[in-house]
Amino acid sequence: MNIVVIGPFYPYRGGISDTNKELCESLIDNGHDVEIINFKLLYPKLLFPGKTQFQKKNINTNLKSHRILNTINPFNWFGVLKRIKEIKPDLIISTYWTGLLSPSYSLINKFVSNKVKKIGIIHNVISHEKRPIEKYLLKLYLSKLDKYFTLSKNVLNQIQEISKENKGVKLFHPLPKKFGVKEDKIISKKTLHLNTEHEYILFFGLIREYKGLETLIKSMPKVLKLNPNLKLLIVGENYISMKKYKQLIKKLDISKSVIIKNTFIDDDKIKYWFSSSELVIIPYKKASQSGITSLSLQFEVPTVSSNIDGLNEVINDNITGYLFNMNFDELAAKINYALKSDKNNIVNNIIKLKKELTWDSFVTQILKNI
Repeated sequence: MNIVVIGPFYPYRGGISDTNKELCESLIDNGHDVEIINFKLLYPKLLFPGKTQFQKKNINTNLKSHRILNTINPFNWFGVLKRIKEIKPDLIISTYWTGLLSPSYSLINKFVSNKVKKIGIIHNVISHEKRPIEKYLLKLYLSKLDKYFTLSKNVLNQIQEISKENKGVKLFHPLPKKFGVKEDKIISKKTLHLNTEHEYILFFGLIREYKGLETLIKSMPKVLKLNPNLKLLIVGENYISMKKYKQLIKKLDISKSVIIKNTFIDDDKIKYWFSSSELVIIPYKKASQSGITSLSLQFEVPTVSSNIDGLNEVINDNITGYLFNMNFDELAAKINYALKSDKNNIVNNIIKLKKELTWDSFVTQILKNI
């Protein structure tokens, strides 16, 4: 089958760009021809909260990527449409996570031949900032699709509350292959210049309000009381000011037990941060699903996660990780419990789960359901 995938790809960085790369590689491994319609302009500078949208390092790839789509220029969309028609695809897969994409995606899907199947992979329904127009934009996008797929039941439920389009299928978040596999703990600590005598717990990823970092910081005094040799790693670029978090750390007098690496982490270093850690903490206030959960599973590190929709589909308490209800006392208690417990059973269950959450399985289920 001849397939066009529309969405971010190198040089764009981030989880959805990474996911698209692995999606395309898996489709090719399954015998299909794939070309990517990548963005010439994704977010205008005024709408992007981070330092840069782009990767610093060059990557080697044989994937066919056309960096031609401008999300805010309607005249550009017709040129992209012409290019897609020249490719003559049997299937168009668009990856969606924000209403900003809806106008361009919808026009392209509307004017491509009806003989071409149009499906969407929906990572997120409504942005975490909740812009009022996004429900309308989502419905517009869905109306031009033959089928859509979500990475969690939570996202499917959210869509069904907004739209009556009955063409959704719940799948799962495949585990990433591109970041490698679990490394030796001591070697990982030495690679990152961490003290090998200490144990570490990890908060990883972009720092945003909804991710609940404040709850984790507030839990730390009770955690450190029972685990004085422990260090909290806060690793990731901030999309909001770090001032309140740093003030809270100082107020609680835990500065010596917190290490902040306030930058976007290169792909080749990610495995070392996870492999150095006893636990990964995911204290989110809300979630569609979590790429951090997928990374934790890939590197076989147990998580302590909020017991909320989008996270508790994959993490079963005391089976594939640990769940807590959203307050810092409960989080402290659960971290202390997890640190003392025998994590071997959790890791063995994670290894079994990994066999189900593969890219081959994901691609097979998509093609079976179109």
